[in-house]
Amino acid sequence: MKKYIFIVGLLFPYALFAQSILGKVTNEKNEPLVGASVFWANTTIGTTTGIKGEFELTTKDISPKLLIARYVGHIADTIEITNQTFVEFKLEQSQELDEVVVKGQRDGVIISNLNPIKTEQITQTELGKAACCDLAGCFETQTTVQPQTTNVITNSKELRILGLSGVYNQVLIDGFPMIQGLTYTYGISSIPGTLVDNIYISKGANSVLQGFESMSGQINVETKEPDKTDKLLLNAYINSFSEKHLNANYAIKKGKWSNLTALHTVQPANEFDRDNDNFLDLPKLTRYMVSNKLKYGNDADWGWNSRIGLRYVNEQRIGGQTSFNENNDKGSTEVYGQTVNINQPEIWTKTGYRLNDQHNFVLFASSFYQDQKSYFGTVKYNANRDQLLWKPSI
Repeated sequence: MKKYIFIVGLLFPYALFAQSILGKVTNEKNEPLVGASVFWANTTIGTTTGIKGEFELTTKDISPKLLIARYVGHIADTIEITNQTFVEFKLEQSQELDEVVVKGQRDGVIISNLNPIKTEQITQTELGKAACCDLAGCFETQTTVQPQTTNVITNSKELRILGLSGVYNQVLIDGFPMIQGLTYTYGISSIPGTLVDNIYISKGANSVLQGFESMSGQINVETKEPDKTDKLLLNAYINSFSEKHLNANYAIKKGKWSNLTALHTVQPANEFDRDNDNFLDLPKLTRYMVSNKLKYGNDADWGWNSRIGLRYVNEQRIGGQTSFNENNDKGSTEVYGQTVNINQPEIWTKTGYRLNDQHNFVLFASSFYQDQKSYFGTVKYNANRDQLLWKPSI
């Protein structure tokens, strides 16, 4: 009797062992695959491999005994289990796909549902629909803002919101009120379209953070960032009056520093009088503009960050009768004409230090000087203005 008990005792561990199967999962180089999934087909019974690619799985009440092994980036394999007590999976690496590029068409005009003030964003998609020689031309394809000609002799324009004159809305350049005072009449034409990245429009009374002028609305023009624009951009345009527009942008980036230099010039049109009223159909416009935008770091990163903008504009407009000579007929009572000469240097900076994700110290500062010498018929108009604005923010 003791003999039979001894034999049963020897067979009992084997009977327990037969209720499970051991195995290992490797790749083609016999390297163990850690975390591979091993499971019985058509069941929820499975396990994952350990640090050496080994596994143990029960075989009790499994039928049919089809054991499957899977691993990310490899082809799954199936082994039929009969009397085996140990199996080894050697998984082949699956073919890798080439890089997948997902492209989408951005809306031309975006209205934010998160901003408590209704704000429309005009993107590059919308700006590409119009020949945006200057900022006024950026609004030709939509009705949110109306570019309105205020003087046909010199072709001066202003931007109107809700039908109100341009003096009742505020135009910001990179968040700074640089179009003010003497530039209300001619300032929007001095911003070339090749520098505009996005335009944000808010209708109605808005924040007075940058000034009190936004009675009917606010237009914030974002210029291109030096670290996110094309390295080189060349642009030329000529209209039916033979007025020439030439633009050149050059951007460089090194480490946290980046810089964008832009050159812009307009050369005068030929003399046209198609309706034979003895007045020029289009004034002679000559403009030279140079701007530079220097950037260090990003305002979302901890530490120092800064943007510094410099711009200088020299502009001359001559309009009136076809026989008007700007050198001899200024203020004349015999030949009517208008001349406008503008010089404007400007500088602005946004410099800050971010302590953490919640606390950021920023200094906003801007300054410009405007000098305008003009003749409107017999009236001489000379004016100049300078402004210094600075504001700390936390």
